[in-house]
Amino acid sequence: MNLNTSFHLRDKGVSNALMTGEVPRHRWYFVKEGFSPALVEQAMKTECVKKGELVIDPFVGSGTTPLAAVSSGMRAVGIEVNPFLRFLSAAKLTQVNPARLGDSASVVGRGLLRPSPSRLETYSTFGEGNRWNRWLFSRDVLRAFEGALNHIRMVPTRHRGLLMLALLSAAMDCCNAVRDGKCLRYRKDWRDKQRGVDDLVSAFSRRVAVIIEDLKTAPLRDADATITQGDARRSLRERTAGAFRLCITSPPYLNSFDYSDVYRPELFLGRFVDSNASLMRIRLRTIRSHVQATWSTPHEEDFGHLYRECMDKVRSSQTQLWSSRLPLMIQAYFEDMRDVLMSLRECAARNASTWMVVSTSAYAGIEIPVDLILAEIGQAAGWYLREVGVLRYLRSSGQQMNGLASGDHVSVPLRESVIVLQTQPSSSH
Repeated sequence: MNLNTSFHLRDKGVSNALMTGEVPRHRWYFVKEGFSPALVEQAMKTECVKKGELVIDPFVGSGTTPLAAVSSGMRAVGIEVNPFLRFLSAAKLTQVNPARLGDSASVVGRGLLRPSPSRLETYSTFGEGNRWNRWLFSRDVLRAFEGALNHIRMVPTRHRGLLMLALLSAAMDCCNAVRDGKCLRYRKDWRDKQRGVDDLVSAFSRRVAVIIEDLKTAPLRDADATITQGDARRSLRERTAGAFRLCITSPPYLNSFDYSDVYRPELFLGRFVDSNASLMRIRLRTIRSHVQATWSTPHEEDFGHLYRECMDKVRSSQTQLWSSRLPLMIQAYFEDMRDVLMSLRECAARNASTWMVVSTSAYAGIEIPVDLILAEIGQAAGWYLREVGVLRYLRSSGQQMNGLASGDHVSVPLRESVIVLQTQPSSSH
């Protein structure tokens, strides 16, 4: 199976969200793991998707696919297991009267100046005084946030989602830590530069102003979109609302990254979860792409010759892996993705296509060609493979070196690719 290293979207920045910082609605909340709306627009153009046809994303994340789809007149369905990200995706699709939203924002703004005790003050690392001696928010910020939550209940229901999004965004602007790869990294000199109520008020005002501006300049009229919370492995068949014409998605990468844990602050602040136990329930419903949760043991392993070749190498290097569970994680990941690809095939229209953005990985210096393995799995599930196009090459990840002696370090170039599958042979496309 050959890679298309000259793919027309290579090095165009479409596989990441860096280009969305100034794009209306997309800019309301930055999600690093997202992709560019330009990818969705190019896919819809390439596949000649017509207005009113259904576009889906079973790993909807920050909502790039449905927002780009409805902006072009298509119907959209998104599925997301993380309740905060599901909320974010739905909020971006909301249209209300900008002036009236501004009035409601004033009510919530008054709540920021009426602080109320927050249970998060003494929970885990959210507030000061814990055994780790580091905390995400000052007590003033947590109490002001709680006061604003109390006032959100006073505004019209149709305004609450947008104001909650602005409030969560503002709170993260005032967090002592920032996202850095797979974790939250505390800011330099954070103890001496903690944000307070005035900072939260200013951040909330800025965030609301951006939303109001986009509601005016990029209104959504009669957007036909549904964003539901669910596990794509289980609920895809019942959530698509008919046969889809195009699927554009990016499932979790096989990089041992716990996508639910990194949004832990938003999940607790927004009351999407109320305990570590409820957070764990979400983590156990995600694709098994990390070892930070004790998920069920995989059983299937018939995923093609490329999978067998790399797994033989991984298992023979067991002592060099940073976790003994990595071989099971790799097996579980492809077992999950096989189920997703099979479900997608069952939900596809006669002339449907799927564009799936993935990244390769490496452990102990052994490449896992995720894109090519998934292409083989897709064909076994009844899809025709059109191509695997390279979107960009990535710098080497530290995970591929962990466990190796210094003299054994091998550079394994990682790449992001898009797998393009279709329901009919290329000659009839």
